[in-house]
This record gives sequence, C-alpha cells and structure tokens, in this order.
Amino acid sequence: MGRVVPRLVRGISPISGSIDDGFWSIPGSHQGITVTGQPVPDRPAHEYLHGSEASEQSRLESQAKILGVAEHLPELRPGMRLLDVGCGTGAVAREVAKQVAPGEVVGIDREEAQLAVARQMAVDQSIENVTFVEGDAINLPSPGASFDGVYSSMFLEHVSNPVQVASEMRRVAAFGGWVCLFEWETGSWTLYPEFPAIRHVWKAVYGLQARQGGDPKIGRKLYSAFVRAGLSDVTVRGSTLTITASQPDSLRRYVAGASEIIRQARPGMLSGGMVTEDVLEQAKTEYDQLLASPDAFVFHGFCCATSINR
Repeated sequence: MGRVVPRLVRGISPISGSIDDGFWSIPGSHQGITVTGQPVPDRPAHEYLHGSEASEQSRLESQAKILGVAEHLPELRPGMRLLDVGCGTGAVAREVAKQVAPGEVVGIDREEAQLAVARQMAVDQSIENVTFVEGDAINLPSPGASFDGVYSSMFLEHVSNPVQVASEMRRVAAFGGWVCLFEWETGSWTLYPEFPAIRHVWKAVYGLQARQGGDPKIGRKLYSAFVRAGLSDVTVRGSTLTITASQPDSLRRYVAGASEIIRQARPGMLSGGMVTEDVLEQAKTEYDQLLASPDAFVFHGFCCATSINR
C-alpha cells in the first residue's frame, strides 16, 4: 500500500483523585511520568458508549482541538505513511496529514456515520492526503509492515481486548516504525470546588462503560498492554490538562463536552439503577456553579505509550 520509510487521543475523571470514587473524559495539553500497570484483562464484547449522533461528532472535533494529540506523537516528517486506529471524525488524522504531506494518513473506524463526516471534512478543508476506511481494530484491513507509525487516541478505553488491538497495531507497523497509544488517566481527575452530584454521576458513567466492555482505567495499563502484545522499548509518559476560571472559553467547552457524555449515558445509567433523575439534575446545577465560580479549577492527566517496532 505504498512506500514505507521506517522510523508516537473520548472521557472525564475522579473528583477526589481516586478512580474508584467516580470520574469522566474530555480535552487538553501534556508531559512526564513513567507508568507501569497491572495486567490488562480481556473483557466481554464492547459497545461504544458515545454513539455517532451529530452532537457526538461535534464533541470529538472539539476534544481534538483542546487535546492537540498530534503535538504528542513522535516526530512527524514529510513523506511518512501513518495509520489512525479508531479515527472517529478524523480530527486528529487531518491535523497529522498536514504535517506529513506529501505522505499519507489512513484513518480506520467501524462506524460508517463517523467516516462519512471524516471524509466530508477532509474535502471541506482541502486535505487530499488522508483516506478513511471502515474496519475493525482487531483485524486491521492492511498487510503487515505497511505504516511508518500507527497510533490511536482516546480509543482503547472503549475496547474489550486492548492487548489484541495493540498486537494488530504492531503487525501493521514497519520494522523500526512506531506504535503509540494516548489515553486518559482517570485516576488523576481533580475538580475544585468539589461537587458531590458530579462525582456521583461520573462514577455511574464509568460504571456503565465498564459494563459495556470498556475500561475507564486503561491509561495506567498501557505499559502492560504493550508488553503483553509483544512490543518492546516501551516508554510511557504522563501529560496534563489544566483549566481555571481565567480560561472561560476552555471551561465552557469542557463543561459542554461533559454534559454531552452524560446525556449519552443517561438512558443506560437510569435503566441500570446507577443514578437517579434528581442526582442528574443536581449535577447540571453544579456544572452551572462551576462555570460561575471564580475559583474554578479542572485538572486531568493522560498517559502516552510509545514503542519502536523491532
């Protein structure tokens, strides 16, 4: 599928710093900390928590802008051929494509609705060196050693078999090429002032995600997933997102993303008895209070795992 030149981001987290207390996922910027993890268990077949409605597509685009995932990949050079696994609306793939032109980026996702948006946005932005293909992350539709680099962003938290996905990413990476995974570390989430209903709701959101076969704690397990997939020379770095009351636009985008995720999870949380209507309404009020607070502070951590394919 072209010349190979061998040669590195959907969620919200816990209010008190303990992942088991409740948490969530959305957008930011990054750097530093080596992480190891417990073995990553295989889980039941998964379903994507967020769906593919227009509101979710808008959230993914906003998240990509805040996170700036392309900035945290290994060196991007003109002429490279890269694969974006679980590309969604292609926001990251489009940004990467600009940096590797005249090289190529291929984005793979299993949701045709997301891919249709990705293709149209590439046309609208006159980005011609990116292609979007329907496919499964555990059976990538590419021959081995096809890409100089393979990455995914905020995707592994939604899969039931992360080791198998990492193994497939390794298979299609060229010898000397890289594999990179970028995920939330939900245990790092800090919100001030503290809001009990928000904390309760995010505990339910991540409980629902786990029931559906995902893993809201996958960030800390990236090292384990890479090693179990046979990857070597693994480096895991930590990075952070911080938003304060002095950044009202960023804070509004953050709350909008959080509210959209809660809306998506609402039916499952209610039917599963994980949360009540009263608590959901209280959380909505607390988000308004956060937006109005002169003390507002949001902190998220991320894990970025990279391996050179040997």
